[in-house]
Amino acid sequence: MGRAIIVNLDFDTPGRPGRSTQAFSTGVFDVITEGARAHFKPGEQACALHCFFRLDEQFQEHISLDELHPAWFNIFVRACETGLAQYRSTGITGWGMQHDPDMVRGIAWEWSELIKKLHADPRYVAGEPGERDC
Repeated sequence: MGRAIIVNLDFDTPGRPGRSTQAFSTGVFDVITEGARAHFKPGEQACALHCFFRLDEQFQEHISLDELHPAWFNIFVRACETGLAQYRSTGITGWGMQHDPDMVRGIAWEWSELIKKLHADPRYVAGEPGERDC
């Protein structure tokens, strides 16, 4: 069974993509979500709880970024980018499993495709959001 990260479901707002969802196999989804989760800073825990609420508390097969405030959206993007960089350099998942280089390349490619979608969202602002934005 696959899982998905819903970036945007807005069909009516000019300038926003109609629908942006990235589907993953369960294994790839877990590497990405747990890798990103590990890179929320201590002051960003409310954002992390919100991002992973459907997955953790409602046992859904997806996370949804659709209604995130732009500051929290950018925190998620930064956590995702940092998680990807660490995974590429170490090959170690968020739960400590070492992957072989071929698996790392494949998952990193899928993760980078998600980041491209995140960067294409109008809420994305290059650079790290300031604490005052949270």
